[in-house]
Amino acid sequence: MSGAILRSVLAGRAAWWAPALVASLSSLLVGICLVQTLGTDATNPEIQAVLRSEGLETDHVASVGLSLSVMMLPIIVIVLATVSSAAITATTPDRARWRLAGAPPSMLALFVLLEIVLVSLAGGVLGALGTALLGGPLSGLLNRLILPELAGIEVQPAPLALLGAAVVPPLTALVAGLLPALRGARVPAIRAVRGESEPSGRHSGRRGVITGLGLCALCAAVVLTYRRPPVLDGGQALTAGLGLAVLTLVVAGLGARTLVPLIVRAVSRLLPVPGAVWPLAGDGAVARAHVSGATVVALACGTGILGALTGMARTSEAISRALGSHEDYNLLDTYVICGVIGLLCAVGGACVLALSAGDRRREVATLRAAGMAPSQVRGAAAVEALLLTAASMVISLATTLMSTGLITRAAAVEGLPARLTLPWPELAVAGALTAAVLLAALVLPAQRALGASVRGSLAPG
Repeated sequence: MSGAILRSVLAGRAAWWAPALVASLSSLLVGICLVQTLGTDATNPEIQAVLRSEGLETDHVASVGLSLSVMMLPIIVIVLATVSSAAITATTPDRARWRLAGAPPSMLALFVLLEIVLVSLAGGVLGALGTALLGGPLSGLLNRLILPELAGIEVQPAPLALLGAAVVPPLTALVAGLLPALRGARVPAIRAVRGESEPSGRHSGRRGVITGLGLCALCAAVVLTYRRPPVLDGGQALTAGLGLAVLTLVVAGLGARTLVPLIVRAVSRLLPVPGAVWPLAGDGAVARAHVSGATVVALACGTGILGALTGMARTSEAISRALGSHEDYNLLDTYVICGVIGLLCAVGGACVLALSAGDRRREVATLRAAGMAPSQVRGAAAVEALLLTAASMVISLATTLMSTGLITRAAAVEGLPARLTLPWPELAVAGALTAAVLLAALVLPAQRALGASVRGSLAPG
């Protein structure tokens, strides 16, 4: 079977490059964090001497890389699952031939899952090589950003860090690729060979049940945590707030194809704009959200983590100031963490939208055949991008409120002044970057499709 899997991956390399790219980037980022953690702990006497001279704890620097690695794992699962699902969709005709040859769905699901693991393993090996080359310099740069006194102290990549960078992508692929593999194996062979899309309502009931169960679990976790919030001292409340943020994003990822279309439809109705382009673009955004809702959630992960971390930090700072403290919080390490996660989410979203470029050409050709002018096609694509951006920001704002509100609740229970402070500047910058990614991913393919022949774009195959 291993030979067949390798041949299938090579045959579908036009689609499998995206999971390989995400896996290699994930491996590189995790590897750098592990190099930073293992290279700055108690085994490094130079760094420990600097920390003692500054009156800091021994894990003051090493904890940043460890925290970043832990926070990236669920984000890697969400992004890798999103990109793998898009790659599986792009290779549907290949799996249909296996079904026509008599392969049962269970065998096909295992085959697809092993394909994802193999591609992720290849990406992990590339990421480990990149870690060996760049892990030391980039870890040193991260240390200098955290503590300028560490400038000039080299960090050597540990063998354990290289091993972690190599094995993290295939291990996460086992979790991230399970649902996409099961969905891909259920596609009827005849429909896949003909290139017909799956009926939109076929699995809507099942998705609704999964989304409802996820929302119920999230509500139960919020109620229990808010009823008896952890204490602020020792960082327990911050840890719990971050856990709520990650849980919110995981639930949004599980119910992406249900929640994102609902959000897009609500936003398009709350913001009525005269003209024919707006309702058409709203319907297009809803239809795209049904197919690529996980992409919106993947982009929301970076913004949501940024909002959660900075919101909890700003709220804690406001509470401290209300108690008479004038100490400013240094959020540099927070911005580094969010920047790394945001890069991973942006690359994953761009990969998914790039894989759907062919569908975009057919869609634009259909609109042109219906009589839309090129300016209207570009305007509809821009409106779609803005509506999807709004959906991403709604999820990010919910994530921020879940985590930041817990800090306020914990302060109120302890009798401290409650000061809810939302990081509006950070959310605005992240929203602008999300809009830029979606505009580039939707408007640029539409512009290229406008130069193609309508008959050629609508031709089958």
